[in-house]
Amino acid sequence: RDICVVGDASQTIYSFTGAEAKHLLEFGTRYPDATVVRLEHNYRSAPPILDAANALMHDRPGALRLRPTREPGAPQPVVVEYADDAAEAAGTASRIRALIDGGVRANDIAVLYRAHGQSALLQQALADAQVASSVLGGTRFFDLPEVRQAILAIRGAAVAPSELGFLDAVRDVLRGLGHVDEAPAAGGALRNAWEARQAIIRLAESSSQRSLRGFADELLARAKDQHEPAMRTVTLATLHAAKGLEWPHVFLVGVSEGLLPISYASTLEAVDEERRLAYVGITRAEQTLSISWARATGRGERSPSRFLAEIGTGILRAERASASGVGRRG
Repeated sequence: RDICVVGDASQTIYSFTGAEAKHLLEFGTRYPDATVVRLEHNYRSAPPILDAANALMHDRPGALRLRPTREPGAPQPVVVEYADDAAEAAGTASRIRALIDGGVRANDIAVLYRAHGQSALLQQALADAQVASSVLGGTRFFDLPEVRQAILAIRGAAVAPSELGFLDAVRDVLRGLGHVDEAPAAGGALRNAWEARQAIIRLAESSSQRSLRGFADELLARAKDQHEPAMRTVTLATLHAAKGLEWPHVFLVGVSEGLLPISYASTLEAVDEERRLAYVGITRAEQTLSISWARATGRGERSPSRFLAEIGTGILRAERASASGVGRRG
């Protein structure tokens, strides 16, 4: 009888691995003497974001009524309509560029989507906007070619005598690999390689090691333990990969019929799981939430996701993208 179960039925999104909400929903019935504690105070998201989440899951079995602990005053979540997928990617990148230019750190921003295939256009649009990005669940930091090359170079430099101090020696090794002090203006692979090497410098700055050999051993130990440093890049992630994480600013893209819910969600149970995916995406946001969808697919027209109607226009502020990609109120 010594058992405790913790979970949120509204975030059961892994049915393909055997997860079922009923394990949570039916626990009180199976164990009628169990104590049930509802954890409804939310310490992450601003009140307008929780309004959207609560509206989406209203009257769903087991749904919690999330109660904000943050002070009111955060901006209302927006939903932006774009002409097509390319325009959506470019418009999202433009908005992210504006946030960064306004002082927001790149790693405080995430772009979330339903399927991996949606990431390519977003990566290119962000590169065109000179914004560095990384895909969550992509190549691990210590498997990146530039990181492996840097560790080998640091190990090699450790055997040669040097009059440089530890941090200067690390920087000197990385300069030999093409690293520069200022981030390259271009996005894409060049910028991503710079961000990876810059992360190694930050590790050196916080390391207790004072020798290149000791630092190289520390990097190898981190690689073995999968203890990766935080990259100062915008995060791109599927909704499944984003579960359990949080960012101050979230862009939820592709919220149209056929993408969210996905086209093959043909049963009520499958659509319910897609709704829970949307809920997970919404509740990753701390301060601001921007939702978007694109009309044209190249093969026909899309319609906005039914989930947007379920949330309602009283909670989401509708915008339509201008030719420049900057939204205007609809």
